[in-house]
Amino acid sequence: LYLLKEDFRHLNSNFETTDFLFQNNAEIKGTFDLVIGNPPWFTLRDIESRNYQEKIKNLAEELEIKPLPKNVLNIEIASLFFYKAKISLLKNNAKVFFVITMGVINGSHAARFRNFQGFYNIKLWKFTKQIIDIFNIDFVCIYAQKSAEDRAMANLEIPSFLFSVNSNSKKLNYYDSIDISLEKTEELVPYSTEIKGNKHYTNKLITKEKQQQLIPIKTSKYKKLFHKGADLNPRNLIFFKKIIRNDSLVIINPDPRIFKRAKEPWVKIEFSNEIIEKEYMFKVIKSTELVKFYMYDFYYVFLPLKKENLDFEYHSLKTHAKKFYDKINKIYLNKKKDSTMNESLMDNLNRWSKLINARQISKIKVVYNNSGSVVNSAVVKGNFLITGDLSFYSTNSMNEAYYLSAILNSPLMTRQVQIKKSSRHIFKIPFEIPIKIYDKNNENHRKLAELAKKAHKISETTTLELKRKNNQTISKNKIQSILSKDLAPILNEIDEILTNDLKT
Repeated sequence: LYLLKEDFRHLNSNFETTDFLFQNNAEIKGTFDLVIGNPPWFTLRDIESRNYQEKIKNLAEELEIKPLPKNVLNIEIASLFFYKAKISLLKNNAKVFFVITMGVINGSHAARFRNFQGFYNIKLWKFTKQIIDIFNIDFVCIYAQKSAEDRAMANLEIPSFLFSVNSNSKKLNYYDSIDISLEKTEELVPYSTEIKGNKHYTNKLITKEKQQQLIPIKTSKYKKLFHKGADLNPRNLIFFKKIIRNDSLVIINPDPRIFKRAKEPWVKIEFSNEIIEKEYMFKVIKSTELVKFYMYDFYYVFLPLKKENLDFEYHSLKTHAKKFYDKINKIYLNKKKDSTMNESLMDNLNRWSKLINARQISKIKVVYNNSGSVVNSAVVKGNFLITGDLSFYSTNSMNEAYYLSAILNSPLMTRQVQIKKSSRHIFKIPFEIPIKIYDKNNENHRKLAELAKKAHKISETTTLELKRKNNQTISKNKIQSILSKDLAPILNEIDEILTNDLKT
């Protein structure tokens, strides 16, 4: 990096330009005692070539760091460089030192990377926010030595050194010279390890202090019962605001709310004043409107499906719906990445069958957010479809739904999740503690359900009043802040009951 700023033509350089991951063996000139590097900071999903994506996936499997299928698109390309260097460049006991994204330390997609198979003497250098902000991506420096034996490390304990800047709090620029000092040293350990399909997975690295705060890991039966919602993308093609035309038709325009976080190429308004039949108008909910114990808003989407069973029968679509679907399907096919294998917009909307299934039709659902720093949950009643930024469970029992909502909203749950989760994602982590299946004869379960009912009423009343007073413009964070105070007594009681129930 320093050479980028300097005129280094006078140096006796020996540079080679090559695709390091797939170079021929003839290009490799011997092995080395030390390899340093700053490999690319992007993931498989950022690669547009489908053929190159396949090569990356095959190499990840060959290097024994390929993640579970749900995480394949998140493969860190830098992680391949680290393991490829071990095979291609390092002598036994040689050292490797890379600048690499923090995701390889805390992301579930890098669980096999953290086996450190064929390495020993692992060390990490971390940095305070002032340094991290130079790159706008959280990163670490990782040091390791190549082992003579190609096996995973047992009883993994990794020293971590946190460095800060010896200067004032000014914003640092890319080429600033800085003095850094060691601020803290910690030992990191995985919060757990797992074996799935004869493959070893090492979970997020945490401090020993945080490890002691964890409830012993035991998978709840609810883990298999909660499912991720449907990835209803691209949103600019299907989310809309409506104007009633008559009893059977509506006029639709894109919902402006969905453009706030839109990414290329799905950032443009692609339709205007289109007409569709009312029966293709569905209500969906997203995590962006979820606070503790309440979902305060929803969206309308166009879906070419039957209301009663969510079946897709193209040739049975009514005139306006077919015309509109043809239009947006053509836009999707023209703009999607070449590496995207879906052959239609409907294929994309129903990826992994997350949309067309019986769960989505259920009239009672418990939802929680898949990402964020705090777990929020609510009981949702009625005809609402669930989007992919939420996970949900369908049930016929309102009491079971409220019971689960109490547990998911508990401060205890958020504390456990914050220790275990990566920088963003939550997904199935809540069910790594032994949440019992709801039992109507269990007094603790009944109490939790009743407390959640009270909390839902408080949350709904408070949220709607706040929105009314602020002309519907109050931020979600502000609502959350006020709710945390209003709900504190109930949440404390939930924590106490849940703690006792988990002990029995």
